[in-house]
Amino acid sequence: MSVLLRLTSALKGRKIGTDRFGNVYFESRRPLPIYNRPRRWVVYARGREPTTVPPEWHAWLYHTTPEPL
Repeated sequence: MSVLLRLTSALKGRKIGTDRFGNVYFESRRPLPIYNRPRRWVVYARGREPTTVPPEWHAWLYHTTPEPL
């Protein structure tokens, strides 16, 4: 994980949770003005491997569910 991503996640987002693979999920503190909803992102535990995101967190990332399952 890059230093810039760590810094951005700590300053602009709030930690929502982690999964069994060690991935950490964040949500922005303010909603985006265009969509009127917060931005959500994941910091992968082992490089950039999006296949390690479980289905319940995938649904949360793409705003299918309002809260993580």
